[in-house]
Amino acid sequence: MVRTSCLVSAVLLMSACQKPPEPSPAAPPAVPPVVAAPVKVAPFSLSVLQDAAPSGCTWSRLESDGGRRALVTVDAACDGLQLAWSADGLHAAVRDPGGSARGPGRVWTVDLGSGQASAQLLPDEGQTGAVGFDSVGRLVALVAHTGDLVRRADGARESFLFDGRRIPIPEGEEGAGLAHAFRWEAGAWKRIETVATRGDADAVFALTTAEMLVSSTVSADPDALVAQALDEGSQDAARLDAVVPDRGHDLFGGWARVESRGGPLFAWQTVGEQTALMMPVRWEVDDGHLAEPQGLALPARSPVRAMARGDLLLLAGTTQARVYDVGTRRLAASFDGIQGARFWPAPGPRVPQSATAATGQH
Repeated sequence: MVRTSCLVSAVLLMSACQKPPEPSPAAPPAVPPVVAAPVKVAPFSLSVLQDAAPSGCTWSRLESDGGRRALVTVDAACDGLQLAWSADGLHAAVRDPGGSARGPGRVWTVDLGSGQASAQLLPDEGQTGAVGFDSVGRLVALVAHTGDLVRRADGARESFLFDGRRIPIPEGEEGAGLAHAFRWEAGAWKRIETVATRGDADAVFALTTAEMLVSSTVSADPDALVAQALDEGSQDAARLDAVVPDRGHDLFGGWARVESRGGPLFAWQTVGEQTALMMPVRWEVDDGHLAEPQGLALPARSPVRAMARGDLLLLAGTTQARVYDVGTRRLAASFDGIQGARFWPAPGPRVPQSATAATGQH
């Protein structure tokens, strides 16, 4: 009995002398990812559109330092709004194309100095193809006639009888119609030119007045870069296919190359009635391999517009804008929640740009 008690006492004594287990070492704190600071570049300004609350759209001038000046808020959706600037940079026009449910559409003229804006209905004699400014800053609308027309034969030649005048119909124009140019004067639209041409929306570009516009709502952005489609079997296309095995979408098209001051930029290009660049986007980085531009991060199916001014490259998605320094290929500025981003036009003498229907700019 004594032996058993001694044995139990020894076991208890050994248990009491054992050191408690040491706690497991704490896991090292997570190291946050290193985010490169935006590179410093020369100041720049962007033209942007942004949804207004509770409805409508605000057009603003956005500065590289984050400053923003709201120019006008219109009761129309941002998607579809079109812009034009006078040559001296003092006035602008914001066009809402409208539709059959809302009549001929509207245009807001904006005094960029005072910030005053006024809205006018576009001419009601037809479908407006473009609005712009002539060389002295007067607002002009180009309109395709949509009303009934009276035709008169004069021997082998036919003419339209319009406003007491005979307007010869060009030979071979089976679907001929009229196009008008209007100028905004003293609070009203004044018709300044009428020609007979083919009967569609592009008929307005046969007007002589169209050639005299320094800026219009459909003229090409002078900062926009031109994309060149790559041959499917080219070396560049093969490199891109290897680097981007999954594009994130199945939209039909092919790779395209865009030349910039800092070297080529590559993007997917859709094909069809209107070609458009879209994600994915790649360019060569310092070690020579292809990579997505720093901080681009646009949705897989996002369209991309590429514009350049000096050493700056602007890549704009549906609601994003990224500005890069092409020399270092580093991100200079990033903006989200905006639409239709483009560089703010520099004022100065401009020659007529010959309005065309080739662009889909905001």
